[in-house]
Amino acid sequence: MAVKLVWSKRADQGFARIVKYLEEKWTDKEVSNFVGEAKHFFDLLKENPQMLETTWRHNNLYRGPINRTG
Repeated sequence: MAVKLVWSKRADQGFARIVKYLEEKWTDKEVSNFVGEAKHFFDLLKENPQMLETTWRHNNLYRGPINRTG
């Protein structure tokens, strides 16, 4: 069962900042690939929220970084 992802204002602004930085440093193709992979990750996360840890206050809320590799 898919869940709805809700971004905090801080997370939304942070992701936008990352994409803007990448647009200045990377090629359009690289940025497009990054955004596509991020969207794929978010789709996986909607189907498998247990990929991340629950928050300490709410067992039905999950949190985690998306900026780590491997």
